Amino acid sequence: MASVTIRRLSKVFDGGVQALHELDLEVRDGELLVLLGPSGSGKTTVLRCVAGLEEPTTGDVVIGERVVTHAPPAERDVAMVFQTPALYPHLTVRDNIAFPLELRSVADAQIARRVLEAAQRLGLESVLDRLPAQLSEGQRQRAALGRAIVRGPQAFLLDEPLSRLDAPLRIELRGELLALHRALGATMIYVTHDQTEAMTMGQRIAVLHEGRLRQVGTPEDVYQRPADVHVARFIGTPGMNVLQGRGRGTGEEGRVIEAGSLIIPVELSTYEGELQLGIRPEFVGLCAVDKGVGNADVLVVEPLGSETLVHLNAGGQSLVARLPGFAEVRVGTRVGVKVDRRRLYLFDAAGAPLA
Repeated sequence: MASVTIRRLSKVFDGGVQALHELDLEVRDGELLVLLGPSGSGKTTVLRCVAGLEEPTTGDVVIGERVVTHAPPAERDVAMVFQTPALYPHLTVRDNIAFPLELRSVADAQIARRVLEAAQRLGLESVLDRLPAQLSEGQRQRAALGRAIVRGPQAFLLDEPLSRLDAPLRIELRGELLALHRALGATMIYVTHDQTEAMTMGQRIAVLHEGRLRQVGTPEDVYQRPADVHVARFIGTPGMNVLQGRGRGTGEEGRVIEAGSLIIPVELSTYEGELQLGIRPEFVGLCAVDKGVGNADVLVVEPLGSETLVHLNAGGQSLVARLPGFAEVRVGTRVGVKVDRRRLYLFDAAGAPLA
C-alpha cells in the first residue's frame, strides 16, 4: 500500500467551470479517508484525477513516491469501484474477479487462489459460477470489490459504492468494508455525500464544498470543532442549527446574544455586532413558555423511536430540537426553549468561527 498526496490540484472543465480550486490533501499509507460533500462539490473529480480518468488543469498527484499526474490509469496501480458495479454481463463472478489478473498474464494457479481468497473475504464462494444478472444488488457490488481486491493495488478508490443499496444492506456492507480495510491494511479513499456513512467509516474526513477543501479531521474534529458554518451545517443528521443574531452588552445583565426570539446570556464572547449562532439539535430542549431563553412555535414533530425531532419557528428562524424517546409535543403549540450555553458556537457574518 502507499500514501496518496494531492498538491494544489485544480480542474477547469470546458466552458470555464472550475470543479477544484488548488486542493491540498494527504491520504496516509493504510488510511481510510472519506471525501464528503454535497453533489457538485468536486469529490468525484478528485477521485478521477487520482485514478487518471481526468487530467488536472494544474497541480500534482503523488502515489507513494511517484508523481503520476500525467501517467495513464494502467500505470498508477490503483483500483476504482464505482456506484454502479461495472461487471461484464457475459462473464461469471469468478471470471469477472479474475479478469484484471488475466490481463497481466498471471499464472492460472495463482489466479485461482487469489480469486478464491477474495470470494471468501466477501462471502461469494457459493455464487462464483453465476452470471451478474443472477446476483442480488449487494452480491454484484461485492463482486466489483472482489475484482479490485485481487489486484493488490497501492490504493482503493471507492466512488459512492453503497449509494444504490437499500438501507439495511448499506449498513451490512458498510461493516464489511470496514472489516476489509482492517484485514488488508489498505489505503482507501471513499467518496460519499452521506454524513452518517462518513462519520462511521472514516478515520479522517475531508469536507469539500464548491471545489474547495473546507476541513480535514477525525469524525470528532469535524463534528465538535467545525472549521466554518458550512461544515457545521453539513455534518450531522440533522446538521447544526445556525441562527442569525447579534451580540451586545446589556449593562447589569452582562452580555447576551439575540437570535430570533431567543435572548441567551453568554460569558464566552465579548463580540458585539452581527454574528451567526450555532447549536446542535441535541443541545436544544423544550420547557414551559417563558421559562427558557425564549419561546417558539412547533411546526413539525418527527417521532423516530429512540428520539423525536421537533422543528420550531423561533421568531422567524428555524430551530430543531432533538429530544429522547417519544416526546409529547403537539404541532401548533408554543413552547419555551432552553439551550446548553456551554455548547454554543459563534461565527462571524462570513461564516468563520469567532474566538
